[in-house]
Amino acid sequence: MRFALSTAGLATVALAGTATGATVNWSHGLDRWAGEHSWEVHDSNMVTVASMAIVGGYITYGGAASVTASTSYPSTSSHFADFAGTMNLAAGTYHVAMHDAYGDGWAWGSYVGGLAIGSGSATCSGSYASFSFTVVPAPGAMALLGLAGLAARRRRRD
Repeated sequence: MRFALSTAGLATVALAGTATGATVNWSHGLDRWAGEHSWEVHDSNMVTVASMAIVGGYITYGGAASVTASTSYPSTSSHFADFAGTMNLAAGTYHVAMHDAYGDGWAWGSYVGGLAIGSGSATCSGSYASFSFTVVPAPGAMALLGLAGLAARRRRRD
């Protein structure tokens, strides 16, 4: 019995080696002093793959595939806003470094802001906090990698 893939199937299997990442959800709650917040996501080689910072008075999210402001509160509130979005990350373990420039954390009044990315999350109660999370390949990518392995195994036997 022979195992064969169509031309489209072969092209898909050839791309499967690069399809080992996933779309990861993130959310960021900012206290009234949002200008003090910043964070970076580092891969296992300590390369920054995503970040948040205030640049020229604007909140910027680098490396994000999408960003949405989900709520905004009046200027008298201790809660500035919530942002959420997605990032496209390769499979692997990531480290997140959270910073508060003033050193009093991401809290004001009764509100405590935080950051969640993938399976990890934390709040920042001083000048620094961190957490890690792991990205696993999307199920479809794993199926394609399995097909590629099966096709390679069948070719070696024939």
